[in-house]
Amino acid sequence: MKNTAAKADAKLPLLEKISYSFTDMAGNLLYVTISSYILYFYTDVFGISVAGAGIILLVARFADAISAPVWGSIVDHTHTKWGQSRPYFLWLAIPFAVATFLAFTAPNLHGTAKLWYAGFTYILAAGVVYTGIQTPITANLPNLTTNGQERIVASQFRMVGGAIGSFITSTFALPLVAFLGKGDDKVGFMWTMFIFGILAVILEAV
Repeated sequence: MKNTAAKADAKLPLLEKISYSFTDMAGNLLYVTISSYILYFYTDVFGISVAGAGIILLVARFADAISAPVWGSIVDHTHTKWGQSRPYFLWLAIPFAVATFLAFTAPNLHGTAKLWYAGFTYILAAGVVYTGIQTPITANLPNLTTNGQERIVASQFRMVGGAIGSFITSTFALPLVAFLGKGDDKVGFMWTMFIFGILAVILEAV
């Protein structure tokens, strides 16, 4: 009983709270870029029709509805030496970065092949892999501490980290595309997502 009470009163170290904030910072660095610019990328850069892009986004919503409970069940049944949740946002950090990079890559495809490529990479990045990272990040909070107040503080750190990630992408994404692409948005988006992906992987690993 004493050990349980001591754990309940224990405060999370500041570095652990900062590390927890990095999870959402990394996630938003990539996900907010997808949610903010993927439609522009599809229609103005990749050359997909508005109707085609709309179908991709609609299908992705159905995929999200399926992947969320699946990932929740997977996390619930996970038991490793690294814990129940942490392995997923570590192991999936690189796949998330790669999937997002591919989603903003415009290969020389035509017709339905272009739609299939865009749909697959978008659902993989913004749906399956992203959900696989965010679900265990949320589920990991009770494992950090049993102190209710400390959980609130950790959640606030996470929100701040997410806001910083959103600020970075909303402020620097398009300027980076213009600078790195030098007039070629295909090249600009590829290099921008490469940089954001590297940063996201580093943040998830901290």
